[in-house]
This record gives sequence, structure tokens and C-alpha cells, in this order.
Amino acid sequence: MMTAGEKVAGLLLGWRGYAAAALVGALAAGSGAWTAQAWRYTAQVAEVRAAHAQERDAQAQATVAAVEAVRNEEWRRMAAVEKARDDAQKQASAAAADAAGARDERDRLRTRTNALARAAAAEHPRLADGSPSGTTAVDLLAYMLGRAVDRAEALAGVADRARLAGLTCERSYDVLTTVK
Repeated sequence: MMTAGEKVAGLLLGWRGYAAAALVGALAAGSGAWTAQAWRYTAQVAEVRAAHAQERDAQAQATVAAVEAVRNEEWRRMAAVEKARDDAQKQASAAAADAAGARDERDRLRTRTNALARAAAAEHPRLADGSPSGTTAVDLLAYMLGRAVDRAEALAGVADRARLAGLTCERSYDVLTTVK
């Protein structure tokens, strides 16, 4: 009786042996190729992951830089608007000082006009005592001059405020629309 080893050896003789050897060789080569492909695939996946991580880092850095640039631009604009506001307040203070000087000048002019009216009444006592035309003309002059000065002061105040507001608005617009 033949042992199992002898039976297998008998089966592997001839063309069957070559076929079995080819099959075992093909299985070994396929397994090796499969392993090599797995290694290559693993390396490719690692490269893709590394490239993706680099791209994410680059995008994150670009985002941080963009946010920082926007913040800097916002700070620059706010500083420029604040400077324009401060300049407008300084100009408003200067305009108020000019208006105070104009009021002082107006008061001096009224004092002078009243003095002239009294002098005219004293110079022509007959006109001032009973004549309405003598004192009325001087009083009318003083009254009209006072009204003209008051109206000029009011108009100057409105014009100063409008000019300052317009200039401040223009400066703020220029600062906000200028991109650096």
C-alpha cells in the first residue's frame, strides 16, 4: 500500500507536477504582487494625506492672514474716522472762538452806535426833545444795524456748522473708500 506521500508524488509526476508547480508559483507571485501593491497604495494614501494636510495648513494661514489684514484695515479706518472727528471738533472750537470774537465786536459796535445816538441827541437837543424825526433816525439806524449783525451772526453759525459737517463727512468718506 502506498503512503500518502507516495500518492502525492505519483500525482505530481509529469505534466501534473508542472501544472501544480506553476499554480503554486502563480499564487506566490500573486501574493507578492498583492503585497507590493498594498505597500504602494499605502504610500500613495500617505502622500495624498500629507498634501491635503499641507493644503489645509496653507488655507488656514491664508485665512489668518486675511482676517488680520481685515482687522488692520478696520483699525486704520476707525483711527482715521476718529482723527477726522477730532479735527472737526478742533475746527468747531475755533469757529466758536471766532463767533465769540464776532459777538464781542458786535457788542463794541452796538456800544459805539448807542454812543453816537446819544451824541446826536445831545448835539441837537431840539430835534431830540420833541421831534420824532431826529431821534428816530438814529434809533432806527441803531436798530437796523443791530438786526443786521444778529442775522449775520446766525447765518455765520449755520454756515460754519454746515461747512464743518461737510468737510468731516468728505474726509471720512475718503478715508473709508481708500484701500491700503
